[in-house]
Amino acid sequence: MAVETVQTLVIGAGQAGVAASEHLGKHGLQHLVVERARIAERWRSERWDSLVANGPAWHDRFPGMTFEGHDPDSFPPKETIATYFETYAQRIGAPIRCGVNVSALRRADSGFLAETSNGTIAARNVICATGPFQRPLIPATVPAEAGLFQIHSAAYRNPAQLPPGAVMVVGAGSSGVQIAE
Repeated sequence: MAVETVQTLVIGAGQAGVAASEHLGKHGLQHLVVERARIAERWRSERWDSLVANGPAWHDRFPGMTFEGHDPDSFPPKETIATYFETYAQRIGAPIRCGVNVSALRRADSGFLAETSNGTIAARNVICATGPFQRPLIPATVPAEAGLFQIHSAAYRNPAQLPPGAVMVVGAGSSGVQIAE
């Protein structure tokens, strides 16, 4: 199979990947964005049901595009965010290939080689826009024999997953606060 060559490869088509594509495109830089599933997949299927944007609609948006049908001071829900990213990517003509999983990335003489589910891609530059929390971590502070149910925010979807009784949410970042609410 032939090796595909691009100037810049962007791995991930969430907010950061779409934004990177916009800036590269504005500067006339040839690039390709690959996404393992769909645009904004983490928003679509890898977070809890009631997830909303971390900031108000007037703030958490791309330049020149508002959240249609949402008050600027509201916090749009995850489905709206995912559709928004997809619409924005189409608007800017982002060269995104969905369903392409990157399994390895290594240095090469002229840049990098990415092994993907669609073959090898050679790139002079690579932007990893895969998000900050790919590997959930639950510190081993509670012994297994304590019988406590623990779940990471990456696996949490809704309160029906939890056993009856009191709940303690550890962490007061956006995830912890939204889940506690």
